[in-house]
Amino acid sequence: MPEESGTFVEQYLEWKMTYAPRAAKAYEVWVRRFDDFTNKAPEALALGDWTAFARSLDGRFAPKSLEFALNVIHNYLRFWHEQGRLRQFPLYLAKVPKATACSHNAATEEEYRAMVRVLEGKGDVALRDLAILMLLHDTGMRVGELVQLEIDQIEEDSSAVIRTEKTVQRRRVFWNPETDDVLHRWIVERVNSGASSDWLFVYEGAETEQRMTTRCVQRMVKRVAKEAEIARRISPHSFRHALIHRLAKLGVPDALIAQIVGHGSPHSISHYTKLSRPEFEEIARKQFRELALAA
Repeated sequence: MPEESGTFVEQYLEWKMTYAPRAAKAYEVWVRRFDDFTNKAPEALALGDWTAFARSLDGRFAPKSLEFALNVIHNYLRFWHEQGRLRQFPLYLAKVPKATACSHNAATEEEYRAMVRVLEGKGDVALRDLAILMLLHDTGMRVGELVQLEIDQIEEDSSAVIRTEKTVQRRRVFWNPETDDVLHRWIVERVNSGASSDWLFVYEGAETEQRMTTRCVQRMVKRVAKEAEIARRISPHSFRHALIHRLAKLGVPDALIAQIVGHGSPHSISHYTKLSRPEFEEIARKQFRELALAA
């Protein structure tokens, strides 16, 4: 009796769960989409199925999302290829296009200060949002890392050990005394109001407080930027890029910046830092001085 199409997905996900459970959950939606699209056993899959599926996604998703989706499907196909079941599909011909991520504007210090002034003008009612904004600026945390913070992670030396979102390793982040003062005022307010959870940043739900989501923070930053009359797009990630640029201008090596902001490799941030390094400008302008002396 032939296997049903859905069982192929289950076999793949069961294998994936044995060594990468988080990836298995993220991959599931794309593998099921591919399976629903083709409705074929591995033995019946052909290069045309890959091409047709890729074309069906084109224009519907951002380039980076498309790259991720096709990498997932390639991994799924390789699972069957290694078992000798892709009999009509030369896997080496399935190419995943490389996408360039949309650039996030690095927030300037003037923009950051303007946003801080907006929130400070609202008093204690905006204390939570002020603490979030200042932490994003000082630490360059990903918004997904920030919303996972718990109260007891905040240490007396203005630092916290956090779980890096993409590598699942831990790193320590630091913030300045001004931020620390705002943060502790917020913690006191949380404790005095009878906090029902350990989450650092929450909002009032229908019945009880809920942990803030990444979307909540994104909307807050967008709203405050608008109130500060900043015309261009500012997102939480803009403060991460700003920190990378600040460190590069100080001459901090890419390898150390990568550790500070939780990147897996210095190569992954070099396309940010090359725009900020003072030595690059110095080298580029040195030729003009040499030409002037030779004239």
